[in-house]
Amino acid sequence: MLKKLGLMPREEKFYVLLEKLAVQARVGAHHLKTYIESKNVEEKTVAAQAMHACRAEAKKLSFEVTEQLCLTYITPFDREDIQDISADLYRITKLIEKVYERLSLHKLEVNRGDFSRQVDLIVQEADVMENMVKDLISGGGADKILKQADKLRDLENEGDIILSELLGELFRDTTEARELILRKDIYDMLEKVIDAYRDLAGIALQIVLKYS
Repeated sequence: MLKKLGLMPREEKFYVLLEKLAVQARVGAHHLKTYIESKNVEEKTVAAQAMHACRAEAKKLSFEVTEQLCLTYITPFDREDIQDISADLYRITKLIEKVYERLSLHKLEVNRGDFSRQVDLIVQEADVMENMVKDLISGGGADKILKQADKLRDLENEGDIILSELLGELFRDTTEARELILRKDIYDMLEKVIDAYRDLAGIALQIVLKYS
């Protein structure tokens, strides 16, 4: 069993910033689910605005992480790892907003149920990811972080299976070229979001191995 992580010295500003970024990545995922699944126009509008706000706040937080890395001589763990976590969390919020923008631009029907399969995975990943980041920056147990990273990898693998099934159904059942191309584009974008959480798990594992 791996020992408890001891990330020293404790620079609280980085912990606060990374935790806030993790919250934005989780909240954005839940708003995407609302936008995809709700049939209420007002709820969709609120969710769309919230996704934009999450991306904007994450961008500000990510910039602040970079700024503080330049101003701080000693960091709680490798500054490259801090930068990578920050960048991945911001990238998640950016990708989520891009999914909404693409759906809105092309006015794609979102209540067919196909997008929900991937979005459900994204929401699960977002919840696991936030807990993993909190445990990582609080010096939580390495075993717990490893289990969370394994869960993210399992969800990403499930995402690969779902993507293959969706593409098979799409090419079998869709005859209109525009619809086929645009829905495939959304599937691919959602897959990038799923993969981003897996990438974050990889960074967490690197930190665990360095400090355990």
